Amino acid sequence: MAALFGGKDERQAAAPDLADVTRLEGLSLPRLAAEVMGKGFGPEGPGAPGRPGTIEAPVLSNECVLLADIVRAVNPAFLATRDAVEQVRIGNWIAEGLQALELAALIRVTWRGGTENFRATRRGREALAIASVERLVAQTLG
Repeated sequence: MAALFGGKDERQAAAPDLADVTRLEGLSLPRLAAEVMGKGFGPEGPGAPGRPGTIEAPVLSNECVLLADIVRAVNPAFLATRDAVEQVRIGNWIAEGLQALELAALIRVTWRGGTENFRATRRGREALAIASVERLVAQTLG
């Protein structure tokens, strides 16, 4: 007879591999920012050129790229964890990378409905194209 809420094996299979969070924590801030930029705003990211909520979107819409969207792009384990402490931990690391990107003028942050929304700038798109995100962030941070 199957357990009502899933057996032990099912719960273990759903548990995320948070080794990537430990890896992110060990990155320098410029390297972390570069990874966040690539996964969040690169061709496969939620903020990819032309997607809703980006400056290049073909149609004006109310859609936005949120912190949670970028966190999921950088670390898919975020979705699998039900541990609120781990979710905050993951979100804080990604948010720190986003802040560094903003300081380097590679993204811009807007507020709508009390929520942060993120968009890559033209400078950010160019930095991604020529793989100079890490260098620009390092220069900005001194």
